[in-house]
Amino acid sequence: MDRLGYLESFLEVLDQGSLSAAARARNVSQPAISQQMAALEADFGTPLLQRTTSGAMATRAGSIVARHASDMVATHQRMRADISTLATTAGGELRISISKVMGENPIGDALQELHAAYPDMKLTVKVEDRLVDVVREGYDLALRTGDIGPADAIVRKIGQFETVLVAAPSYLDRFGRPEHHSEMGQHAFIQYADHRVYGFHTVRKNGLEAEIELVTKLIVDTPSHLMNALVDGLGYARLPRVLANDFVENGSLETMLMDYTIEPKDIFLVYPHRHAITESARVVVDAIYRGLNNCGSTHIIQHQDLNPMR
Repeated sequence: MDRLGYLESFLEVLDQGSLSAAARARNVSQPAISQQMAALEADFGTPLLQRTTSGAMATRAGSIVARHASDMVATHQRMRADISTLATTAGGELRISISKVMGENPIGDALQELHAAYPDMKLTVKVEDRLVDVVREGYDLALRTGDIGPADAIVRKIGQFETVLVAAPSYLDRFGRPEHHSEMGQHAFIQYADHRVYGFHTVRKNGLEAEIELVTKLIVDTPSHLMNALVDGLGYARLPRVLANDFVENGSLETMLMDYTIEPKDIFLVYPHRHAITESARVVVDAIYRGLNNCGSTHIIQHQDLNPMR
């Protein structure tokens, strides 16, 4: 039984003064309105309408029902208006999970700028390097590179970071600077714990594709540990070029196999369901895209359904 719908019909009968006029206003047949009124009276166990030759009016019980029904219908309409506003207006609370690498580059800066631009939006940005489950943990969005974690959600690839192989000069002085991909099996690979690797990386040179063997000697679980291990000369790693650039420029790291192209690192946007992209979420996604565009060495993949509403 659609109680709210039947109550709306009941209020329409009182407003119109008759079942036939209410039926026309509700765009249903008069027998349908009569059945709804009968169902309501059976549900409440008392007559709600007094039918006369001149029309219909509320009984004492019907007046009580009408008063409460008016409040219920008004609350329902306000609720629907609030939901509609949520889809078209940037505001409310939004929880986002991004990795430390993402939070400390132009993407983090673009998200910070939203606080001033959208004062009605409460944006909680969790910078964390673990793989979150956006559905179970109540996140509205997650931004990830490489691996996405539990995938009981919508996953969209929105870009790719160019990557490079890097090691400290002290490491390369001791173990040599490889010139061919086949020499990489002689070097110690430092693996980031949350990134699955399958024993090789794909590289390209002169249009030809090859695989380099990964001999993992150390596994670390945070970007800071990874960078410390690299700078300390414990091995080499594959990094997004945007992260490696500063270290290469100041001489802390060197690029390996410079005449090769290393496979890129995918960037994923993860959200719990298709209806999660409200206007607030679109504003955040737009900021993420702006940040990616300012990162450099990044290939952007646009999706029409993720574009902000204009």
